[in-house]
Amino acid sequence: MRLSRWGRSPYETAADIQMECDVLSTLVEVLPEGADAEIVVVHSKIPFGEREHKRAPSLRLLMTTTSGTDHVDLGYCRSVGLKVARLPEARCHAVVDATIGMMIWGLRRMGPMQHQAQMGRWVRGDLPTLGPIGLRGGRVGVIGLGVIGRQVAEVLGVLGAEVWGSDPAGLPSGIREASVTEMMGHCDAVTLHCNLNPSSIDLISGDRLASAHPDLVLVNTARGGLVDVPMAMELVRGGRLGALALDVFAEEPWPQMDSTAEFPSVMFLPHAAGYHRGLSRAVRDGLARAVSAFISDEPIPYLA
Repeated sequence: MRLSRWGRSPYETAADIQMECDVLSTLVEVLPEGADAEIVVVHSKIPFGEREHKRAPSLRLLMTTTSGTDHVDLGYCRSVGLKVARLPEARCHAVVDATIGMMIWGLRRMGPMQHQAQMGRWVRGDLPTLGPIGLRGGRVGVIGLGVIGRQVAEVLGVLGAEVWGSDPAGLPSGIREASVTEMMGHCDAVTLHCNLNPSSIDLISGDRLASAHPDLVLVNTARGGLVDVPMAMELVRGGRLGALALDVFAEEPWPQMDSTAEFPSVMFLPHAAGYHRGLSRAVRDGLARAVSAFISDEPIPYLA
């Protein structure tokens, strides 16, 4: 059995890849990047479809080191019987941490407070106008309740929030089912954890944003194509959206990262939510589990 790793993420070092190679070489033969193999490993910036498959005609299992699979043509892969697996656990807890942190930043109005502090202003007397909101007793919508979304919902529940959810695959117990439009109009915060696919592109569209509660905090650590960012920014500018916290963008690097300087209620991060100092180990452990299951003809975790 042969494996080839195609590309690496910007934060992955040569040492990370070598350690991954050392672990996987105990299970399979590891070939150079781009080589034909039965197993190919890619990341989010490596597209995979019919054209790429021709470079590896022996391929039987495609592994992506990411949670999402929007860079993979799943329809094509299924049509040719090619298995596709992902690694949501590698980044799950880091994304949950980042999501909750970004949400609290928005709800507690920390951006505007920090902006005033930078100008030397003590705005304690303006707190009723700023209107910080706590998670306990707050209402939060979670769109997409897979591995990461469920963990976010669980943490929110422990912190005392009323959790609303939307997922075509169903909801865990204790979560109120609601439409995306209902969440936008009635929740204090909405956080995205769904896949990017033809039905979810521009899910948070201009129309949905225009109908949003004016104090709403919108958080996206999932995929960039889910949100109409220019419209969201315009609403923040006009005081018709409480806060916007984005880690992912339809185009990366996002060309308007510097626009946050004039918007204290906007937070832009460089697709960083899933990173943590143990990520390389988590990725190689996840790859090893999947490869071991594949060669043993056992169920492969997180098939797409």
